Amino acid sequence: MRSARPHAPAIPLLNLGCGRRRHPAWTNADLVPSGPDVLAVDLRQPLPFAAASFTAVYAAHVVEHLDPTAAHTLLGEAARVLAPGGVVRIVVPDLEGIVRAYLTSLDAVSDGDGESRWRHRWMTVELLDQLVRSRSGGAMRRWWSCDPIPCRDLIETRLGAEATSAMESLAAERLATNATPVDPATVLRGPPVGLREEAKFAARGERHRWMYDRVSLADLLRDAGFSEPRVVGPTDSAIPGFAGYELDADAAGRPHKPDSLFMEGVRR
Repeated sequence: MRSARPHAPAIPLLNLGCGRRRHPAWTNADLVPSGPDVLAVDLRQPLPFAAASFTAVYAAHVVEHLDPTAAHTLLGEAARVLAPGGVVRIVVPDLEGIVRAYLTSLDAVSDGDGESRWRHRWMTVELLDQLVRSRSGGAMRRWWSCDPIPCRDLIETRLGAEATSAMESLAAERLATNATPVDPATVLRGPPVGLREEAKFAARGERHRWMYDRVSLADLLRDAGFSEPRVVGPTDSAIPGFAGYELDADAAGRPHKPDSLFMEGVRR
């Protein structure tokens, strides 16, 4: 859905695909608004904002849900609505970090460490599930519905408080409905999904359509009109006062999604 005419921001900060992670100091936009303070904006279409109307654009865990062509188009639109010298901040799952953790787990199993088999299975799920799942939550949801949850310590270390909250919610739901926990041996073998059901799910946009590392994300930013792409931390930013908005980390500096790659660029 697009606005009928360009929106005039009250403040020059734009949060694209905000979900529930937003701040009142920003203009917050998402395809499906999670509250009355969020504008309904289809990020696959031209942004309904005037050129050079923002000093910062932020998009966390958004571009991986778009194919590379759509991601390039979105970042080109981010460049258009940013004033020269404005900052774009993009946050995505870190492909390099996931692959390195996967390879570490693989080597541990190859070295005969039997305890590492579950860690290797989890890293395989973390690497692939959001790219290929055919139902909401995919294998991750089934894994988190086990009792006990295999290698929960690794999951919480890699994915942070959001994963902890999700696992606790699933446990409470299971208790309330007296449901049987998922057998860990079957986490990759969920009930079959019909073609029509899978097609409806695919249209919802939950799947990841691509993944990025520090090289490919920097290339994407340069191609879209940004210079000086650099990896930053969850509280480190060229956007004044960014840490205080707590968009990427809590007040103590703990990242909401530790598996993330944080990168910023400057509008040319």
